[in-house]
Amino acid sequence: MTPEANLQVGEDFRQPQYRQEVFLRFYQFHLKHRAHPGCVYALLPWLRERFDWDDEQALWFAFLNGNTQNPVTSLLLHQHGDTPAKADSCVSFWNEKYGVLAWDTDRRYHKKNFGSAVKDYVNKVGTSQHDFWSEAREGGWPELWNTASELYSFGRLSTWSYLEYLYIFGYSLDADSLMLSDRSGSRSHRNGLCIVTGLDEYDWHQSNPSFDGQYGSPLLADLTEIGDELLVEAKRRTQGTEYERDTTLLTLESALCTYKSWHRPNRRYAGVYIDMFHDRIKLAEQNFGPLPLWWEAREQIWPNFLLIEHNPGDPGVHKLKQNWYRLTGDVPVLGHEDPVFWNEFDRNIAATSFGMFR
Repeated sequence: MTPEANLQVGEDFRQPQYRQEVFLRFYQFHLKHRAHPGCVYALLPWLRERFDWDDEQALWFAFLNGNTQNPVTSLLLHQHGDTPAKADSCVSFWNEKYGVLAWDTDRRYHKKNFGSAVKDYVNKVGTSQHDFWSEAREGGWPELWNTASELYSFGRLSTWSYLEYLYIFGYSLDADSLMLSDRSGSRSHRNGLCIVTGLDEYDWHQSNPSFDGQYGSPLLADLTEIGDELLVEAKRRTQGTEYERDTTLLTLESALCTYKSWHRPNRRYAGVYIDMFHDRIKLAEQNFGPLPLWWEAREQIWPNFLLIEHNPGDPGVHKLKQNWYRLTGDVPVLGHEDPVFWNEFDRNIAATSFGMFR
């Protein structure tokens, strides 16, 4: 099927011929606003500048976030020990506040292993994280992958995310592939590629029980080529922008994961991770008191239309927003910068027609 690049207002953007162009515009929006999972492309540089962290402090935060995948929790831990030399203080705080420290859903089963993970990491990196990761970087992506995946309790998803944190701080490289042949580990973004290209019959999900996940080498080769083509086009569109550096397989992977979840009940939409970050701050404040630093970060990083605290009619992470595209074919949020996507959802938010949510 030939993708349609000339989108028109009022189209049903769920239709296969529109998906590739919709995805590319969403991906560029995602890059521009650094709205990736965990908001790490926005928050990690902001925190480093805000606290004037040296390499060891920054790399320690990256490791902590590799464990929690929740920057709010990671900073609480970091504030109780900001280098591996102070790891015992971090672990003591984790033990003391275990019940109220929030871990990301994807890392929830790892939470109980945090103490063991810290001990393993400190033993591995020795006296200098900088030297340890600089040496791994010299071996390219394969060496980085092998080194990070050998950290205690780091699986495929956590290794990929952690290498992104190192990339943000200058100690990692772009991935050398989307690892689509890793059948179990690559399911989410591989499904995203299938949905983007209208190959819904290969969406390996319970909603598609007729497909058992057996792809075959020719299909995987085709999907790999499609991913490469999407990245080439995205790089063309972001050339000369301040976010050109982040147009990588690393961020393409998470954008595909997010886009895939537009097509699942009660899941993702453009800007969802900024909304989730809001909720994480609120939850932490219930247990640790006011955290004004994080509200300062939001004000400095994102425009008001992406901040639900400035838009009381925006439900945030709510089934209304999560399912709007899936049920209507309209794309929420993107219309603030791309008029072709402006729709009833955005008008209702502006007019608080759905009600007041805060």
